[in-house]
Amino acid sequence: MLQLAVRCGLALVAVPVALAVTLVLFPFWSWVERTTGIESVGHSGPASWCYLAVWVPMAIALVLPPLWRLAQALSRRLHGHADS
Repeated sequence: MLQLAVRCGLALVAVPVALAVTLVLFPFWSWVERTTGIESVGHSGPASWCYLAVWVPMAIALVLPPLWRLAQALSRRLHGHADS
């Protein structure tokens, strides 16, 4: 459970990293807008959804492993298996 809390904290700390990565990907967002017509870049930088498109996978990668282990542990307890 502690590891999950630490990972959630890391997901919050990942916000500035995601902001930097989103800005570095500016040429990619411009390409996305040109090829798909989805507004990705404005006069003040990438659109809000671009920041989320970078941060959400980062946060999931940080939080999912301990959540998966927690779910497995709860499942084992529910079915009466010993912890391993």
